[in-house]
Amino acid sequence: MRSLTIGLLALGLLSLTLAAQTYPPAFPRAGATKLLENDRVVVWDVTWPKGQPTPLHRHIYDMTGVYIAPGNRMITAVDGSKRPVTTEAGGIVWQLKGVTHVEEGTSDVPLRAIMIELKQDAPVGTDASPDLPPAFPREGAKQMLDNDRVRVWEYAWPAGHAGPLHRHVRDNVVVWMADGKLRSTPRNGTPAITDVTKFRATYSPRGNVHSEEAIDGAPRAYVFELK
Repeated sequence: MRSLTIGLLALGLLSLTLAAQTYPPAFPRAGATKLLENDRVVVWDVTWPKGQPTPLHRHIYDMTGVYIAPGNRMITAVDGSKRPVTTEAGGIVWQLKGVTHVEEGTSDVPLRAIMIELKQDAPVGTDASPDLPPAFPREGAKQMLDNDRVRVWEYAWPAGHAGPLHRHVRDNVVVWMADGKLRSTPRNGTPAITDVTKFRATYSPRGNVHSEEAIDGAPRAYVFELK
């Protein structure tokens, strides 16, 4: 009987420990708006309002993204230690899953970012083509990050200049930083006009073949090629 009692007590303690180590995911939460979701990514428009701490949470996916407005926040770790962080606009995010913390905005104008959660744990491959160049690299594109999960480019489409026909060899998320219109012309297809909106995100699967031309405004974006 005593062994059974000890065993039940140990099981109860284990259950309490596991419960204590179970945290809600980083998203959804107040201040975060979902922009899109599919089988590869979830994209969030995130702000850190001053004086509004998030719950203690765990990031369950590897995450990338870009800060689109500067600001400050206080990050509190599981052990209670605090770390103030100042972030400028244009910084690229890369964070491995498993990070657990509380975040609280501390600037009057909140920090803001577009965050991209990567649902898969490993690269899925490319759709290369021997007869066409890849979408990136290309003239005028600045590489911002390259690791085993994502490659990030900053690019502005020159007004009135049609780029070469190319293939997107990777799935990609585009975070737009300026309004405008793009004409996309597929191989042997009918051109299509796309309105792009500042601080919105679009998704394009690998394999797309087209040329692009800015026909209104000055479209600029961060392109996240998913590996």
